[in-house]
Amino acid sequence: MSDVVLPFSDVKENCFKSVGNKALNLALLKSEGFQVPYGFVVTTEAYEKFIDDNKFEEKISELLKTTKFDYKKSVVATSKNIQGLILSGEIDDSISKEIEKILSKNKKIELWAVRSSALAEDLAEASFAGQQDSFLNIKSKEVIENIKLCWASYWNERAISYRHNANIPHLEGGIAVVVQSMVNAKAAGVMFTADPITGDKERIVIESSWGLGEAIVSGIVSPDMFTLEKKSKEIIERKISNKTKGIYLSDKGSVSSEIDTSKKILPSLNDEEIIYLANLGEKIESYFKSPQDIEWAVSEEGIFILQSRGITTIEKDQTLWTRGYSDEYWADVTSPLFFSLLGENLSKYVFKEGAKIMGYKELRDKDLLRLHKGHVYFNAQALEDVFTYNPKIGRTKELLNYFPKNEQERIANADAKLFKRILAEVRVAILDPDGKISSTDGAYLRWANDYLSYIKEFDKIDLRNLTDEELHDEFVKLREKFLKHNRLIRYGMVTHSIGSNLILKRWLTEWLGDKSGVLYSKLITGLPDNKTIVTNIAMAKLANEAKKNKKVSQLIKRLPSSEFLEQLDTDEELKEFSYKFNEFMSDYGHRSHTREIYYPRWIDDPSLVTEVLKSLIDSTEVDLEEVERRKREERLKAEVEIVDAVSKTKNGFIKKPIFAKVLNYAQRYLIFRENQRFYLDHELTRERRLFMEYGRRFLERGIIDSEMDIFFFSKEEIFDISKGELIIDKETINKRKEEFEKYKNVLPPKFLKGNVEFDDTVEVQDNLVKVTGTSSSPGIATGIIRVVESIRELPEVKDEEILVTSNTDPGWTPVFSKIGGLITETGGILSHGAVVSREYGIPAVTAVSNATKIFKNGQKVKIDGNEGVIYLMEES
Repeated sequence: MSDVVLPFSDVKENCFKSVGNKALNLALLKSEGFQVPYGFVVTTEAYEKFIDDNKFEEKISELLKTTKFDYKKSVVATSKNIQGLILSGEIDDSISKEIEKILSKNKKIELWAVRSSALAEDLAEASFAGQQDSFLNIKSKEVIENIKLCWASYWNERAISYRHNANIPHLEGGIAVVVQSMVNAKAAGVMFTADPITGDKERIVIESSWGLGEAIVSGIVSPDMFTLEKKSKEIIERKISNKTKGIYLSDKGSVSSEIDTSKKILPSLNDEEIIYLANLGEKIESYFKSPQDIEWAVSEEGIFILQSRGITTIEKDQTLWTRGYSDEYWADVTSPLFFSLLGENLSKYVFKEGAKIMGYKELRDKDLLRLHKGHVYFNAQALEDVFTYNPKIGRTKELLNYFPKNEQERIANADAKLFKRILAEVRVAILDPDGKISSTDGAYLRWANDYLSYIKEFDKIDLRNLTDEELHDEFVKLREKFLKHNRLIRYGMVTHSIGSNLILKRWLTEWLGDKSGVLYSKLITGLPDNKTIVTNIAMAKLANEAKKNKKVSQLIKRLPSSEFLEQLDTDEELKEFSYKFNEFMSDYGHRSHTREIYYPRWIDDPSLVTEVLKSLIDSTEVDLEEVERRKREERLKAEVEIVDAVSKTKNGFIKKPIFAKVLNYAQRYLIFRENQRFYLDHELTRERRLFMEYGRRFLERGIIDSEMDIFFFSKEEIFDISKGELIIDKETINKRKEEFEKYKNVLPPKFLKGNVEFDDTVEVQDNLVKVTGTSSSPGIATGIIRVVESIRELPEVKDEEILVTSNTDPGWTPVFSKIGGLITETGGILSHGAVVSREYGIPAVTAVSNATKIFKNGQKVKIDGNEGVIYLMEES
């Protein structure tokens, strides 16, 4: 028996290292009587002989040694060079003859599939599937060349990066190749013998489409989906897609063709085929003793199994995590240091301590937060538990949007634990009276005044002169002074602000038909002392001062920000503007474009302010104070008219005083929500300054290579290292930095279950792209897209453009006075972007997954802030 080419019938269980998991599973299934297309395996020994005969190992090793794996261009270059080597190599005659011998014996088979079967592929601990290439519809005379292409795909960019990240040796194991007869499929797809998203092992999920399964894999169609109860085989859910294209058996290769109009919206499987497949899947699962991911095809000859592998994504931990709620706190990539700081505030004081006071025992043992791919997720079960302590009337679509669509109806209708909620209010009144809705905002203002006095004293301290112990003591004092903030926002932001505003919005919809949110918007704009609006007005005034001074205006537009700032300090003619600039920085320099403290505050990098000024100087001048005055007048008038309208509805004499009270709380706590961020920014500025001092010391001691590396330790690690009780090697820190950099411009999917990511917000129907998010500011606008991924790109934004960005912190909002609409990937109706959009009367749609990838500069869109929908009208 040859050791380089094996028919399936010669593959035994002990052949794994020669044939890989894919080939082994197919051979085992065929030997058990399952219908598997005829095939054979070109073993790893053949691949290794090819590498040895051509003397490639040393060359490949040298190329890998010089590869910078954290730079995509370097990996791409290495991949291209190694693949070039593979394709230039000669396959030994002994191997070619073995393959040709099998092909000549099977002349009736005209077309073949050539697919990889790498040793690392499909293992439970290394989900390697899809890293190598497959080649379909291959003629017999082209098989050998395509085997070489398959070997070359072992060295594509995806596979190299995957092996590196998973610590899988590149030059060990190698790759086998499966060569199989093509199936003339009328329909094909994938079957999961456990739900791959929820992990439910009592369900089977089947995805199918017309023609070969390649149409699904390549993404040219959205497949039909059928969900069955495993035990009864009852089909409990059907989703039939509009399948416009398919790939069929063809000697011209994998070419897509149009599906006949009459078949596009027909199910690609009938019930008999669905149930037959489900029974087949259950038998295969039983044979392998674990849930399976199975590729199959239906032809005139029957149903064939093309592949079966274990589902690597199912885990014991099936906790659902949502990034939706996290966007209110962590819209950006998150460093380990910031996670340890803000994470403690939210987990320990807002969540667990709050749950203890309110008597919510079932919440106290749950983890609230999880850091995944540099982004923070909240425990969806914990959020659901909190919501069920409140009346159903407060479970609006905005709150439900934190959860997957298939869970929203269940959560909306879950029984409310009203007795526990009432008891919780009693407990708060006794144990933490500042938490009462009538008291929280007043208590916060008193705390804030005291806190501002404290930080003035803190700012006088020269941190460089402190010992490590004294520096730690200052951190402890800083946190203690800020503790009251955490103990007030747990009521003011979560219970009072979200609760009152969403109830108000719901009543306006149900009682006065305010589906567009126009009435709600009128009632919550023009509110006094909104710190974000106050900051924007101050920025606009500073821009106007720059406009008045011809030299300032010319220099700020012409010079790079760093050069302008340097001249601002030295040029006597700029003295008056320099004074106003410094005055602005004194009042608002603690603000930034992001909460993440890795990034500088305005006071740390004043060029962030000059970039905003550049954008405003080129825009039509807007008197933001006049805008606010007008909004205030409109709000006061609307309050009278809307309260009067409520009084005229059924039982209006009862509704009116309740509505007026809730309106008052909604307004007070919307301002509370915005302004608490102003003081959080003060705290983060001081904490950043303090830990940068630790960074300076760690750099001096050789612990880190850059002061900025300090952000890749947790605060606990920093304190232990400074006391000599812990050592963390630089390699660990470098890996944390790599993850931070990798995901800083990548917003991962909205939901996680275990480690399975998923999303549910975008639909594409033929030529119409309709993207759905949250309606956050009413109005309809048509305009040109401007995608902005960094605050330094703000000067590129033109008047009336539709701004598309990941998120908008207060540092972004000064330019809102010039844009025509806002689309963000994160946030809800109470986010900063939504609040400021309503103030300036521009439509906004938030929580649009992958908005910065979906939309491109120059595209024309219609944004509907009433419905929370964006329509792509024209390509750029």
